[in-house]
Amino acid sequence: MFVKAAINIPTDKIFTYAVPPALEKDICVGKRALLPFGKRKVTGYIVELSDSADCEEVKDIIHLLDAEPLFSREDFEFYRWLARYYIHPIGKTLVHILPGGIEQKVEQWVLPVKDGQVDGQITPVQRKILDILADYPTGLNVSRLKYLLGKPDIKRSIDALCRDGLLKMEERFSEAVVKPKKERLISLHSSWAGKEKLTAKEEKVMNFLESRGRCSMKVLQEAFANPYPTIKNLSAKGCILVCEQEINRPHDQSYDIGRTNGKITLNSAQEKALAEIKAALSGQRFSAILLHGVTGSGKTEVYLQAIQDALAQGGSVIYLVPEIALTPQLLSRFQTKFGNLKTAVIHSGIAPGSRFDQWRQIQRDEIKVVVGARSALFAPVRNLKLIICDEEHDNSYKQEDRIRYHARDLAVVKAQLAGATVVLGSATPGLQTFHNGRTGKYRYLALPQRVEDRPMPQVEVVDMRLYGKEKAKDLPVLSAHLLYAMEDTLKKKKQILLFLNRRGYNTFLICPECGYVFKCRNCAVSLTHHAVENRLKCHYCDYAVPAAFQCPECCGKHVCAYGTGTEKLEEEVKRFFPEARCVRMDSDTTARKGAFGKILQDLDRGVIDILVGTQMITKGHDFPNITLVGVVSADAMLNMPDFRAAERTFQTLMQVAGRGGRSVSPGKVIIQTFNPDHYAVKYTKKHDYEGFYQQELQIRQELSYPPWSRFVNLQISCGNQEQGMQGIENIRKLAQEFLMTEGLQGRIDLLGPAEAPIARIKGRYRWQFLLKSRNSALLNGFARHILENGRQNGLTIKCDVDPISFM
Repeated sequence: MFVKAAINIPTDKIFTYAVPPALEKDICVGKRALLPFGKRKVTGYIVELSDSADCEEVKDIIHLLDAEPLFSREDFEFYRWLARYYIHPIGKTLVHILPGGIEQKVEQWVLPVKDGQVDGQITPVQRKILDILADYPTGLNVSRLKYLLGKPDIKRSIDALCRDGLLKMEERFSEAVVKPKKERLISLHSSWAGKEKLTAKEEKVMNFLESRGRCSMKVLQEAFANPYPTIKNLSAKGCILVCEQEINRPHDQSYDIGRTNGKITLNSAQEKALAEIKAALSGQRFSAILLHGVTGSGKTEVYLQAIQDALAQGGSVIYLVPEIALTPQLLSRFQTKFGNLKTAVIHSGIAPGSRFDQWRQIQRDEIKVVVGARSALFAPVRNLKLIICDEEHDNSYKQEDRIRYHARDLAVVKAQLAGATVVLGSATPGLQTFHNGRTGKYRYLALPQRVEDRPMPQVEVVDMRLYGKEKAKDLPVLSAHLLYAMEDTLKKKKQILLFLNRRGYNTFLICPECGYVFKCRNCAVSLTHHAVENRLKCHYCDYAVPAAFQCPECCGKHVCAYGTGTEKLEEEVKRFFPEARCVRMDSDTTARKGAFGKILQDLDRGVIDILVGTQMITKGHDFPNITLVGVVSADAMLNMPDFRAAERTFQTLMQVAGRGGRSVSPGKVIIQTFNPDHYAVKYTKKHDYEGFYQQELQIRQELSYPPWSRFVNLQISCGNQEQGMQGIENIRKLAQEFLMTEGLQGRIDLLGPAEAPIARIKGRYRWQFLLKSRNSALLNGFARHILENGRQNGLTIKCDVDPISFM
């Protein structure tokens, strides 16, 4: 028997190994194995079984690392599609997809030889190695020894000491950080007759076990002080049995936010949409549906009833949301609708141990519903019936590092491979998705009205140019119009949402005397002032320095702060409304586990009057008491160097506007902008998605931009600017030669290479090379050719297929 295994190295190659007879009964796809690889031993992922080898020299598997598989053949087909389309090595793809913390490595350890005698001269480095190891008789791994020595290369010194008989090397297998959790269970022994002589405490423990039956050590600890010695003695006397049982760690994601009482009656549009989705589910084949419903139209209730139908058919469901912050209210709705239905929650905020436990329960088909952010899509669900991708337009579904996949697009692929139904829902669908709905690629369903025919919020635009007659530094953060509306809302005991997509206090600090701007030493960006910590921070590399209000260039003492972040906005709100309960929600205030859930729970219970936040407050939340929404600045989004800037601005404004007036009280939205005549702002004011779509689509068609073409962005970086510029020139020549050789002129367009909008991040100079074509297969093959043949010393090339950010 033979297996094919993927290994965590930068290649798409899959390697063949022989299975020793002793392992044949346990071998299967989805398990990990320890494999010989050159002179090393590495972890491999078994992806295929075979009766024959495709090469002559085949090594044996050393041993298996898993008692049960982590994924199935069908799961691997999906993972392999992902790796090929996004041009990422399959072994590295599996490492990123599978639960973190389970990796096991073979490490090289160095041990001192007992009674080893130094014979002759040794170098100072060798002497230091021996001195360190004298304190570690059981040895040190080589990495730790390098750290203690402060030297990166000690191989020659170690080899020499081994030859002299002073040291020896051995391989040790490191334990995984995350592994199955077990608890000790104690029960009465079946042969216990009550004749043994027991102490008073032993008798109490035996009586407790007799009345309670088998129980865990944790229960005994709660009932008795320090029961361990007593349990040990009773076990020795043969009175009790002690065994271990694997237990699952809870995900601790239980909230009480926005629960509804009683049965919800769907309106006619909801019923029609639900009937279409149910028909697709009963069809037992792939179906892609776009559910386009205005904010507050009741999309979530349609999803929940569709889930109920999928579960009734014995199927499994994946429910994707773009932000972790959306899970608390969604889980609360789940608990109301389904009671104690076992639901897995998968996102980066879940502890690694809990993610691992949930992953294995899903693989065993013990959990039928998976809720989470983009990584939840990789869960190895059995008998998949339905995938819901809520707020499908959201950019958070795109991963911007490692494998640069888009979860919305992959949801469609996964449903297609599984013969399942996928529902993409949004009030502001992505242009590509809406185009697919209109051209028949997806089934288009509409919810054009809010539930109970509630009106859409009134949108008012404040022209901030009217305040520009004074100096820029005197521009108010909050216009008089917005302040008046806030005062009126607070008098009515209603809640306010203020959106500003910039965290920190000030955008940047500048010296007015010499023009010096405080910038990151590693990146070509200004540092953001965080007043709470009194530090200047880079939001790209986390470089931080104490805030200094003296110019380091000219020693001027009149450093000025410009721009506004959420910290400053919160301060301004508290200055104008000191009695109001104002809370800020951004990545700084929600870094602690469970913080975002606590904020949303307080908002739901009316503990918060004004919520100030970044984009995480704009999406999907449903709080009936919010009647005023303020967009403090719509201009930062509009002025991004990106052809999707207008689309993103329109979507964000429409989404944040949709948070207001979701109950009986009407809502109002006030947008502050220096560009009141921009079509994205105008269509937001009219809640006119169709009008925006038509205008934006026409612009895209004229420029042959998506959905009329596809992009691949090759991001090139180098620590040395001159070396990088020479490297990108070589890549440009390579690309043009390949186009000529393959006759692809006119079928693939090359844009660049050009300097990236942010020219340096983390000390590396950056360029980007855009490839454009109508044929995604041609584009993928062309990008793969450049990646395989364009690598040079010091140059890093990262591939972003279907990019959404060009920064």
